Amino acid sequence: MKSEVNIGDNRLQMTRIFNAPRERVFAAWKESQLTSQWWGCKDTTHVDSVIDFRPRGTFSHKIQITTAGEMTYTGQFDQIIEPEKISWSAQFGPLTSRVTVEFIALGNQTKLVLTQEGFPSKDLCPIVSEGFTAAFNKLERLLEGVAA
Repeated sequence: MKSEVNIGDNRLQMTRIFNAPRERVFAAWKESQLTSQWWGCKDTTHVDSVIDFRPRGTFSHKIQITTAGEMTYTGQFDQIIEPEKISWSAQFGPLTSRVTVEFIALGNQTKLVLTQEGFPSKDLCPIVSEGFTAAFNKLERLLEGVAA
């Protein structure tokens, strides 16, 4: 399934429907052993995730990328409403932004809406959306029980 992508001046919003219940999709975002299987762009070869999943808890995803070497994506959780919503402040290289992920139950499916705000220019939005699209593809395979 494809992601719907909307780009504003400094805002990216992506919507994707997953064929899995909301609780299962939500769990894939809070457990490091799961995020390490799907986080990162298509050229990601390894992810080392450490997650303290609670408000004001922190996380770190150390990512090995074939084309770019090692990158680290870190942040602090601002709000967690299980299994409905996660928001955090994120740092990825020089970029600091705010990310909100909403999980909407649609029977046995989940509509996921990711909103990221605070880009210095809208030129970065397509690059970030490409990375999240690849990650969502891997998450979809993981939720379907196929190795990501």
